[in-house]
Amino acid sequence: MTPTEFAIFKYQHTDRASPGQARRRFVYASSAVAAIASVLAFPFGAALWLVPLIAWFSAPRQLQLGPRYLLCGNAIVYYGNVKRVAMSRAQGSLRLQSANGQVFVLERDKFPTGARKADKIAKNKAAKFDKVAGKIVEKVRKAASGAEVSGI
Repeated sequence: MTPTEFAIFKYQHTDRASPGQARRRFVYASSAVAAIASVLAFPFGAALWLVPLIAWFSAPRQLQLGPRYLLCGNAIVYYGNVKRVAMSRAQGSLRLQSANGQVFVLERDKFPTGARKADKIAKNKAAKFDKVAGKIVEKVRKAASGAEVSGI
């Protein structure tokens, strides 16, 4: 069985960043090394605890789009359960409402950009938002044929 491929986008969500499998392994291994070094050479080995802490707290905040669901922080949205999709270009938001009442809101202003000028920042955020929102709407239409789509 092949692993699921996710499209990954930088997105500054408010939830805690979820570290990936490789980052977790690195944190565990560096914690073990720091623990051993702390016992063997206490004052200097204790400084090694900074390595796993920095690795854990520097996990990137991402939005991951899979073939059947999206992951964003602690939110998981299964496309087949989405009953209503509402997009507001003026507010820059895409609202997905699931059958169980769970609401996920994708916001244009939470996409980071490397631009420095205000007009370029707005243009880049709008372009990234349109790209991601388009992919999400397309996947919802495929998975949930009965979903109500408005504002698109």
